Amino acid sequence: MNHPRITVAICTYNRERYLPGLFRSIQAQTLASNLFEVVLIDNNSPGNTHTLFQQFVDANPNLSGRYFLEKNQGLSFARNRAIRESGAELITFLDDDAFIHERYLETLLEGFDKYPDCGAIGGPIHLHYEEVKPLWENKYLNSLLGYFDKGNAFFYFNKDYPRGSNMAFRTSVFESVGPFNVALGRIGSQLYGGEEKDLFNRIYRAKIPVIYLPKALVYHCVPLARTSTQFIKQQALGTGISERIRSRSEGRLSLVFRLVMEGAKWVASILLWIRFGLTFQFQKGNMLLFFRYWVTRGLVFKYEGS
Repeated sequence: MNHPRITVAICTYNRERYLPGLFRSIQAQTLASNLFEVVLIDNNSPGNTHTLFQQFVDANPNLSGRYFLEKNQGLSFARNRAIRESGAELITFLDDDAFIHERYLETLLEGFDKYPDCGAIGGPIHLHYEEVKPLWENKYLNSLLGYFDKGNAFFYFNKDYPRGSNMAFRTSVFESVGPFNVALGRIGSQLYGGEEKDLFNRIYRAKIPVIYLPKALVYHCVPLARTSTQFIKQQALGTGISERIRSRSEGRLSLVFRLVMEGAKWVASILLWIRFGLTFQFQKGNMLLFFRYWVTRGLVFKYEGS
């Protein structure tokens, strides 16, 4: 029996409307189907996630697909379950509201084979707007929508790190540095984060190389609701709260450094606000300041509301 080389891990919560598109992109992969498996971790979704996945598996008997229900609520719990259930030497985590380029898995395998020293790979994430771009959209804020692109050249990551919609690992990495921190990351509808930054900080401290592959491309879906001011507020507050938790877990010095960095980001945000104002792009500048205020509010205060 052939064992898959890479696990495609889909950790999902209440995103049934996007799963068929992700499944179609997996079905269209150029990588031979016997070289990968699909593991779906259902994090207590209230809808018909299991049925949709079973329909996908039944329609593609050449693919290996396995379903698991993870009752501990939270993305980090779901990702750690995927790691435990993986039957491969490699694993990539795909967001349930994204889809992948047809050569995505083939590109990842080529990268891990070509660079045997690397423990993780990241690539670009481009946005797929379902309707229109928001008036406040700009390169300083579009990461809120999932955007990530470091150019067209290969490189080793240093201080920066891959984003959650496009990150792959050797499963042995988790044996060395541990799994995702379950105190961090999204929990149901709460937009917390920080779990990826925390993990890659541990990977870098362990001197495990991480590379960027520009051809490992993922597309992230952006519905109109995700561009609303309320959503951005919730995401910014979640970012601040998560950064407070992450920094405090690393020690007092880490928290002080994060607060200093927040001050520097305020200076940069004000300068950008002035720049946008001079070109009458008020929506872009104002949203930058609102975002910074909400992040700081979550970082400094024990704020858990909306």
